[in-house]
Formats: sequence, C-alpha cells, structure tokens
Amino acid sequence: MNVLPASARSNPDAICITCDGRVVVVASGNAFFAVSGTSVPHGTWFTKEEEEQLEEVKGHESDGIIGGFDDGDEGEGQRRGHDVEKVLKFRQSSQVHPAIVVEVPEHEDEDTLNSRGSGSASMSFDMGVDVEAFTSLLFLASGRECAVVEMLYNPRLYSNSGNKRPALNEDDLEDRAILPSSSISCGSLVVSSPRRGIATLASPILAAVGIQSTSKRTGPLMAILTNDGLVQTRSPSCIAIPLSTIEVGTSPNDYFTLRALPNREAVAVSYSGEGRLILFREDTVQDLANRMMKLSIDAFGSSGFSRRELSESVEAKFSATSYVGPEPTNSARTILRQYLEMVLGLDTHGDFNGGDATSWFFDDDKQGTETSTGFDSREPRKTPNSSTFISATAILCLVCTQLAPPNPSLANRAAKCCAAKLGVVSNIKESGINISTVKFCQDIVQRLLMASESNAVEATTTTPTRSRNNQNEFVEAATWLLRSCGEHQHAIDIQQEKLANPAVKNSKNTSEQPSRTRGAWSQLKYESFLASHLGELWSHGDESTRELVLESQATRQLLESNPLLGLGVFTFSLPSNEEHWRALDAHEDPAASNIFPKKVIKLLKTIRPLIPYDKREKIVQIESSAFSEDNNCQLPLESGRVLTVTYLESLVGISTKKPTSKGSPQFVESTTEMHNELALLLLEGVLSERSDDESEGDSALGSIYRSKLRRLLGWSNAAVDPSTLMSALPASFLRERALVLGQLGRHEDALRIFYCELKSLDLALEYCDARFEKQQVQNTFGDKSSLLENRSDFTASNSMACPYIPLVAVALNTDKDLTAGILAAIKVLSLRRKNINRSAALRLLPKNIPIAALSQSFLVPALIEGESQARRMEVVSSLLRSKYVRLKRALTEAQLKSQSSIHTVPGLKSLSLGEPIYVSKPFKARPSNIAHSHFPDISVTKYFFSRYVVIQASVTNSVPGLELKTLGDVQLIVAESSDDALLPSINISVKVLPPTMSGCSWCVLAASSQRLDGSAVLTCELRYKILEVDSATGAPLSFGGGFAKPNRSFVEEIQDIEIRRAEFEG
Repeated sequence: MNVLPASARSNPDAICITCDGRVVVVASGNAFFAVSGTSVPHGTWFTKEEEEQLEEVKGHESDGIIGGFDDGDEGEGQRRGHDVEKVLKFRQSSQVHPAIVVEVPEHEDEDTLNSRGSGSASMSFDMGVDVEAFTSLLFLASGRECAVVEMLYNPRLYSNSGNKRPALNEDDLEDRAILPSSSISCGSLVVSSPRRGIATLASPILAAVGIQSTSKRTGPLMAILTNDGLVQTRSPSCIAIPLSTIEVGTSPNDYFTLRALPNREAVAVSYSGEGRLILFREDTVQDLANRMMKLSIDAFGSSGFSRRELSESVEAKFSATSYVGPEPTNSARTILRQYLEMVLGLDTHGDFNGGDATSWFFDDDKQGTETSTGFDSREPRKTPNSSTFISATAILCLVCTQLAPPNPSLANRAAKCCAAKLGVVSNIKESGINISTVKFCQDIVQRLLMASESNAVEATTTTPTRSRNNQNEFVEAATWLLRSCGEHQHAIDIQQEKLANPAVKNSKNTSEQPSRTRGAWSQLKYESFLASHLGELWSHGDESTRELVLESQATRQLLESNPLLGLGVFTFSLPSNEEHWRALDAHEDPAASNIFPKKVIKLLKTIRPLIPYDKREKIVQIESSAFSEDNNCQLPLESGRVLTVTYLESLVGISTKKPTSKGSPQFVESTTEMHNELALLLLEGVLSERSDDESEGDSALGSIYRSKLRRLLGWSNAAVDPSTLMSALPASFLRERALVLGQLGRHEDALRIFYCELKSLDLALEYCDARFEKQQVQNTFGDKSSLLENRSDFTASNSMACPYIPLVAVALNTDKDLTAGILAAIKVLSLRRKNINRSAALRLLPKNIPIAALSQSFLVPALIEGESQARRMEVVSSLLRSKYVRLKRALTEAQLKSQSSIHTVPGLKSLSLGEPIYVSKPFKARPSNIAHSHFPDISVTKYFFSRYVVIQASVTNSVPGLELKTLGDVQLIVAESSDDALLPSINISVKVLPPTMSGCSWCVLAASSQRLDGSAVLTCELRYKILEVDSATGAPLSFGGGFAKPNRSFVEEIQDIEIRRAEFEG
C-alpha cells in the first residue's frame, strides 16, 4: 500500500535519511513526511501488562494494517507496519523551485568528528529493553519559506494504535519522554514544531547544505543558495537572520546546487559548468557588534535607544552605526529577541547546536550557563568582550519591554545570567568594561523602570482580565543589569526605592485581589534578595565592595528589620563546620585579620533591631555545666550586643566547631583582640541581666550569657588575655576566675577554687579533662607517636605535666578533713586511671594508706588494663611484623626479578648498552680451593658489547649446608685482570637472597677490544654474608639500616674467567 498521500518530489534534495539511518524524510508537494525505515512488529516493545491494557481498550480488535507497507510474508495474525509522521507543511506550494530537506550537522569536537559524521544524536534509555533513541535536526525549505524542526526516533514509543499524537511543546523537555499508555498511543516518531517559526526569504531557495563546526564560538550553520545568486549562512537557532552573504552568481543567476566539503568549505555549481569554492569563516565579536547594531536600529529606530553609547560600548564600525533602517515593527523586535537569545546562550535549544554561546565573549569558558547566585563562585571575568556581553544583555532587556505583551521573565533571566557570568564586578577597568557600557546600561535601566511604571498605569485603565498591575516587573532585571557593570550602590538604591517602599508594595489594582498580583515581592523576598547581593559583595573580599556594604544604609536597615539575614551577610563566607576549618591554613583564619572585623563590630553595636527574632518566653533555663559542647542555646537577636556576640562566635569558630589547633605565638596574638572582645561582651551581658539582689541568681538570658562565657574560657582554642579579663571579673564569679587562672597557667589555684570553694570534684575533673585533651592535641602537632601520647607510665621528671596530678595534690593538701581528701584522691585515681601518671600519683599518697583501700578501685583495674594493653601490643606487634615480612619478601622478589635480565637491571640502564655482540653459554663456576659447606651454586654468563663486558653470576641459595639461611650482599668481584684493556667498572650485588631462591649479580668491565692481545684472564671471587634471621618468620633480626654485627661475611675465590678478543667480533 502507499505510504505518502501524494507522489514525492523528484529533485535530489527532496529526500533525506536521518536518525542514523532509521528514518527517511520525503517531500510531497509543499509538505514533508517522515517514515520509519525499520519495519517494527506491533507489540514487540510492550510488556505483558501493557498488552493486556491495550486489548481491553481496543475491545480485542485484531484486523487491519496501520499506515505501513504490507509485507505479505509474515504469516497470518502477524502485523507489521511503518510509522508515517507529517513533519511540516508550508503555506506556499511551488512546483518550479525544489523542495529541500537537509540534516543539520551535530556540533562535535575535533576528536569525535572524525569518528562520527552523522548529524544524529543518540540517547540511551534504561527501559528494560536494549533500545537506542536518536534525535536529528532538519532544515526544510520550499519556495521562499524555510524552517528548522527537531525529530525524535524511539522504537519504545511504537504502539498498536492509530490515534493522533498529542501536540509536542518544543520548550517542554518532558514531552520528549512520552511513553505509550492504554489511553494514549503514538508511533516511534516525534516531531517538534518549527524552531523559531517559519522564515520567509527575499528570494526562492535553490539549495542548502549543513556546515560542520568544531568551534565553541559557533554551532553548526546552514548555507543557503537563493535564486538571486547569493549564498547566506544562517544559524538553526535563528534561521531568520543571515550571518554572512556571499555572491556567487550574477543576474540572471545560473548557479543551481550547493554541496558541502570538509573544513567549513562548500562548492556551488552552475548550469554552464562553472564552479566556485566557498570558504565560510567563523563569526567574530566584531561581526556580532555590527549585526546587533543594525538589528537594534531595525527594532527601535534610529532614535529609539542610545545609539552612540551602544556603538562606543561594542566598538561597532561606522557602516553599522550610520545604518538607517526601516520603520521599527514588532516583527523586527521579535527577530532581535531571537538573535540575542541565541548569542547570549538563552536559547532553549542551545544544547543541541553546541551549547552556551557565551563562549563568544569568554574564550576560556568551559561551563554552561549559570543561573545560580551563590557566593562561592563569583570571581569576576576579565575579558575585553565583557562590554559587548553586557550591552547585548541590556538590548535584550529593552526589547522585552516593547514586545506585545512585554516579557519581564526573559529580561530577568538574561540579566541574572549576565551577572552570574561576570561575577562580582568591583573595578570596571579590571573587568574589561568601558565607561560607555556603564552609561548605556544606566540609560536602559531608566527605560526599564519607566516601562514598569507605564505597565502599572496601563493595567489600571484596562479591563480586569488583563493582569499586569505589578510595578516591579522589570525592577529585578534593572538591578541585575547594574550589578553586571559594577553599579552596586545604584542597584541597592533601586531595590530600596522600588521594592522596599511601602507605598509601592501596597499599591494594587482595585479590580483584582492582592493575592492575584503577578510577581509581587513580599518583605521576606526583598530582604533575601538584598542579603544575597550584600553577601556576594562582602564575600568578594575586595576592600571597595566591603566598604560599600559597611557604609550602605541598606545594610543597617536589613540588620534592624531581619537580624538573622543581616548577620548572614557577614557570616556566610566564614567556615561553617569542622571540615571547612580544617581546610584553612593558619594565615587564612578570618580572626587573624582585625581590620574589617573591627568595622563590623562597630556597626553591629549600633544596631537596634525593630522586632526581636525570638520571644523571651521561648528561652529555657540551661543546665549549669560549663563544659558541655552540646550546649548551643542561642541568644535572641534583639540588641546590638547579641548581634556582635553571634558574629564573634562565628568569627573565632566556637559556634562552628573549630578543631583544636596549636597556633604560633604570632597567630595567637593576632586573634587575642577578637577573643577579648567576645569575652568582655559576654561578661557585660551577664552583668546587665543580673538583678540587684545577687541571691536571686541569673535570669534566663543571663544564664545563656554566662554559659557562653564559661564555654569560651574553657575552650581549647581560647586566646583571651587573662590579665585583661581578671581585672574585670567580679569577686563572686568563682568559676570564671578559675578558668582565667587556668589561662595564666596557675592550675593548682584554679583547682582550689573548684574543689575547695565550689566544693565540686566533678568540675575539677572536667577542668583537668579539658587540659588533657589540649595536651593530646599539642602532642599530636609535636609529631609524637601515639604510643608516647597514650602511655600512663610517666617519668618523675615530667610528672607535673600530667593534668590530674595537681588535683590529687590539692585534694590531699587543702582538704581540712584528711580522710575526705584521701578518698577524693583515690576517686581521681580510679576514675582517670587510664590517663593519669600512676607512679607520680601513688608517690603523692600518704604511706600509711592500706593496700586494700587502693586495690579494688585502682590497683587491680590498673594491672588488668596494663596486662590487657600489653597483650594487645603483642598482638599488634606480631601483626605488624608479619606484615613487614610479607612486604619485605614481596620487595625482595621484585628486586630479584628486576635483576634477572640484562635489559631490566636499573644499574645498567645508564650505560645504554644496546644489543650484545655475543653472548656466551652459561657455565658453572667452581671454587678454586676447598670452599665452605655453604658455598652456593653459581652459573656465569658473559655478554660482549663494543665498549663493555658484562658478567652475569646467577646465584642459587639451595645448598643443604646453608640450612635455609638467608644470604646478603652477594656479588661477583673481579679482583685482578691480566690485561689493562679490561678494567672493572660497576658491581651490582644481590641485597637479600632468601632460601631456595635465585638472584643475579652483575659485574661490568670497561673493555677496549683493539688493545686486547689475544685473551685475558680475570681473577674472580664471590663475596656474601649469612644473615641472622628469625627462625619463626624468616625476617632479619636487625630492622635498622644495614646489617648487624652478628652477620658473618665470606670471600670465596672461584676459577678464573677467560675473555678472548674473538668474542668481541661475534
């Protein structure tokens, strides 16, 4: 049966095989049809459940053939068919000019281009079957009309139903993954609507070819030959705009065909037999500037925009600047919008034609379009084309205001992408932005703001069905545009004027409900947007941007209205967890530089938040423990003091779990000022929240202040100046004074306060535990081994280094009740027996204490733990020794293997021996005299080269007299040569030769064969050692460098070796 409704067109370009040979596209009249080239059995790709559902819906219909060829030989009941899909139908019907369908080549790099010539892109789906889908981009033309469509071929989409396929939205990526269901069926072909619509050219199209591109700057192009003899290049993403024009034919034109060649070349042929070779060059930024200038004049008119500033910004040529276009139309503005979307990387189809087109402006760019506004990747881009990029974005924002209807979402997206690409611009000269660009952007911003106001006024006079009453439609785009060109203060002023103004925010159309106002900004959205902008400026680290943040009135207002977001401006760039702190070097610590932290503290102290972030009734009384790391009760952000405390806690790292570190004295001194400031503010908070009657204790808020103060003083990283804080502490602050005394190194005085005045052994133990943890960290940074760090048997000379010994001494010497003091000392020994210096602690105890008082609580558990630790160390030692023996044997085998061949010996590679002239047969070397019983087996081989003689001695340690002993430093030595033409040069020994194994020792002699008289005799000897090894493991008893003294050395003289001159001749 026939597939097409009418006969196909006869010209060569009217048919195209695409989708990697799976689909054929044919022109029929002024329409184009796609036919799947593979005959697919119906139901092949369905699961059992899908088939049952289809049968129920179809009512068990089983006859008929659907839209395909009748194969006729598949047997009864088996139906096969081809998918037929109508691709596109043009309005004009031309039988005079050819119909053209050409596959647009896919963008490939140079490596994949050599292996893939098709324009089809394959996609693999995990659908339970081994099936592959293909997409292709097609150029269609008939008469003066042309279009670009995208086609998807996926056999998984094939079904038994002939129902019409639902329309595919070209901008919805989810439509590409349509699967068949029991209610909706479709074929294996999906065709999108024309990309950017159907374009109409000035002259009929005669031929077209796709031009492959391997450049990041431009994607693939279409070269189009028209009836007037012109060849134009056009982008598939914006087919309506010619990028370049070449004249090949004169009037009347007789060039009729065009064919592509490699390397961006094409050939045009005429009826008279003439041919012209065409080389298509890539577009430059200058071409972009000139074209954008002309298109802008077409869209806005000569005086509809700041033409002078734009020409100076993009450095357009005079021919483009002086261009006088036609009257501006909405169609011209639509074309300008499409073109700018393409070059700015905002085209939804940009992923098919080569990705982000912003590589025009950033030649080193390797990432896609970024729409994120995060703080971590906001470095400014330094390129001479930044001005062109910003100007193109500004033009697109302007054209969005004059579309019908206006398109603020596109303007916002374009301006935001521009700011994300350029990063935080603090200096326009360093970022490659000229003054004209800034002036042009300022003019565009004014137009955007005017457009927002005019839209709001227009909406109030139109019918209620027109919902465009938001005055802030283009305000966001205006702020992003100003940020792109470094006008941050201007952007902040506009945000405050347009977004934070209550009169503007509360204005609305009376004909609509407030909730239906499109794009309205809430207070939280405005504050989040402002905090994001200020945070990026602060995180940028430039002095000018940080000064702008500190001096801006918007920062103060944000801190007053939303203290949490306001603090985030200054704390977002600080390390937020232990991992971030460990990644910083000591000189990168934010508290080490006091210039800007001081200014932030000065600002925060003057802030008076309008609304407290937390309610006082939500504050709960915290526990009295001063050393609990889990105590993270937050202060309500209701005063400048609290804001400063919260900022300083994040700055020094106490609230973000900064790990304990051992800094240099210079580093500690640089951070002391910030720690002192935090401690004094916390002390001020405790005192301000206390009542006149001290017996009542602290309030709930005062308890939080006191807890934070104690945590800071007991923190291992604290760098508070003790003398400064001691003078400020009241006499009743005993625990705080004890912690400060500990900072001064007066640990016994601190422990006396805990034990005697506060009557708390638990607090004293917590203080000692904090000291012990800090001591462990210092030992770690001092590169001491873990065994030395954890040992409990300290020597008498450093017994006071144990943090628990002073507590034992205080308990014994200061307690009025001697018995209670002894019990407290024994309790300390019992609870901290793993960490305490046991011998020093026992020496402090009175001699009349009975053993029974210590045995159950301290001595017996200590002995059991010591014995258990000794057994664990023995097991660890055995495991390590076994691992050492295994690695040592593997190393020995590798060394023996590397010395087994003359071409792999490391010591001979420097000689560049090459191939030997002659190699003698191996012979067994025998001792000249009576040798020892453990003399090993030796086989000698001679290698002759032009300048060297290499003697290989293969030694096997398998003599029964050795009794499985290991040999070491086995080497063959030439003790004497009978002719000066042979001189010993290099000796390579076998370092270790285990029992039953073989190794090769090498001896190299420098040879001069011309001076050799007949032959020469070499007096040789074998030197080796018998190593003392462990009989259980076979490892050497000496683990140090070299071998120990007990290793016995032997020198055995072997029979002479004869070297003849004839052997050098092969």
